[in-house]
Amino acid sequence: MEEINGYLLNPRTKVDYYGETKNSKPHGQGKAYFRNGAMYEGEWKDGKQHGLAKEFYTDGTLQYEGEYNNGVRDGFGKVYSNDGSLLFEGEWKKGDKIDVQSSRTNGA
Repeated sequence: MEEINGYLLNPRTKVDYYGETKNSKPHGQGKAYFRNGAMYEGEWKDGKQHGLAKEFYTDGTLQYEGEYNNGVRDGFGKVYSNDGSLLFEGEWKKGDKIDVQSSRTNGA
């Protein structure tokens, strides 16, 4: 396990990374802590989020669980609100929702 402080995830986002590495980049299982307090926990490949993962709001509540490919949501995933209710369940393609099966508890 390694620690990489200030890892440049993309041109605008630095994170503190804790986990497995390869060639000084996140690779394997690891966690990224964002400057705003949010967190990503899951699989990495060649320095990018890749595979199964979970994202958490700043208060530690689950925000997203699903698949990533080359640094973006890609595949099946679920999005939750801060109160834990399911907002979206379906497919993602290159970071965009493509199969909208929303689930809302507030009637919206």
